Amino acid sequence: MTPQITVVSGKGGTGKTTLTALWGSMADRPVLVDADVDASNLPLAYPRELREQHAFVGRDVAVVNEQLCKNCGVCARACRFDAFLEVEGRVRVDPLACEGCTLCTLMCPLDAITMKPHVSGTWSVSETGFGPLVHAQLGIAEGNSGKLVTQVRRVGEKLADERAAGVILVDGPPGIGCQTTAAMAGASLVVLVTEPSASGRHDMERLLSVTNRLGVVALVVLNKVDLAPGEEALIRATVSRMGADYIGSVPFIQEVPGLLASGSLIRECPRVLREVAERLWQVILERALAAESVQQ
Repeated sequence: MTPQITVVSGKGGTGKTTLTALWGSMADRPVLVDADVDASNLPLAYPRELREQHAFVGRDVAVVNEQLCKNCGVCARACRFDAFLEVEGRVRVDPLACEGCTLCTLMCPLDAITMKPHVSGTWSVSETGFGPLVHAQLGIAEGNSGKLVTQVRRVGEKLADERAAGVILVDGPPGIGCQTTAAMAGASLVVLVTEPSASGRHDMERLLSVTNRLGVVALVVLNKVDLAPGEEALIRATVSRMGADYIGSVPFIQEVPGLLASGSLIRECPRVLREVAERLWQVILERALAAESVQQ
């Protein structure tokens, strides 16, 4: 099996995607996966060529057959999600409100309601100079992001098998929601990127409680360490108490946001950042290989 490394953060803005992009450029035959389907940013870090794009059907929604419907209102009264609206004297379904529970199809006395697949977003495969990149975009106000995360991971795993990849590197979403769990479950290793702040430490602790429940090996990297040097000792202590491993820190480099904005981070990465990232990557890869061998 190809080792799969998922990079996560307890909150946004820690520098997770920046470090993931750098590690992807250092990996041997990687398959890159952006599992942050609500705000896919990893594609911004690489020059790439879009190879394929597919619709993602996350759920079914109710559809009213106007020829059969007599506007009796049974469906609207039964729907606890208020998905049925009256427009110009006819019953309509709000697809954003419909949860696909199918109760309306059972309640309609005229069988005028059926369930139809609803496109909730897209998933794509691009080619970068380092390897294939699987990424996705959830539609506005759409749900089922956990399903879309699972979809892009499955595509990444298939590409890894086809190309005999050395590693699958997943840029996970921030937070501890279902999409983060979907990005971490079954991974060989999780790398948690945090920042030196009280909120960063608190959210890191919440996320480590999730990795502990999932039984996934977790490594912690402290980014922008010099912004609050006193926080490092507190973060180290928290990591130790939660049973994870602290593997190092990354300095704050003022030029990085501008390099990201211009799309030139990989090409013009400051030497000090690249050297630190390379050292961390070697540790991460060794631990991932060891964890994968144990799982097998």
